Amino acid sequence: MQLHLKHRKASRIIKRVTEITSNGGLPKTGQYMVYVMGDDGYYQKGYPIGGGQRFIDNGDGTIIDMATGLMWIKDPQAAGLGSSMYWYDAINACENLDFAGHDDWRMPNINELLSIVDHSRYDPAFDPMYFIPFPDTWTPNWSSTVCAPWLDGAWCMYPYDGYKTVWSRVSDMCFVRPVRGGQS
Repeated sequence: MQLHLKHRKASRIIKRVTEITSNGGLPKTGQYMVYVMGDDGYYQKGYPIGGGQRFIDNGDGTIIDMATGLMWIKDPQAAGLGSSMYWYDAINACENLDFAGHDDWRMPNINELLSIVDHSRYDPAFDPMYFIPFPDTWTPNWSSTVCAPWLDGAWCMYPYDGYKTVWSRVSDMCFVRPVRGGQS
């Protein structure tokens, strides 16, 4: 019996998740200056514990996040995703992407997207050594997370400062940074 495409894809995702190892834990914010006693600069909580390297460049256009176990595309433009698009088109582009020998790419949820933000950086708010920014950092990146009170909206992240906002899924265009792996 032939499995439906959705179920075949789900089983490939589960299989490939076991290929990516993670030390687990929430990432540090990147804030190291102490501005107010008790802020994150003071506590320095989060991964990496012991100063381990968080991101690994695989040399094939992909990056592994050792804190979350997710694999990201280093430069979405190199994968043919260099222009902004509507939310539904972004989902389809990720779902149909075959890049670096993997065909189980998807649009990240908002928590996954925010996990690469480094709050010690600005424009872009993530490490450009591992995540090549789009030419326009003022246009948000889509997430797959729909905004509960506004069903026509989806959560996005501004790459210049890591700010989370909601844009219209049906009338706004944003960039997309595909991801693979994670828990199902």
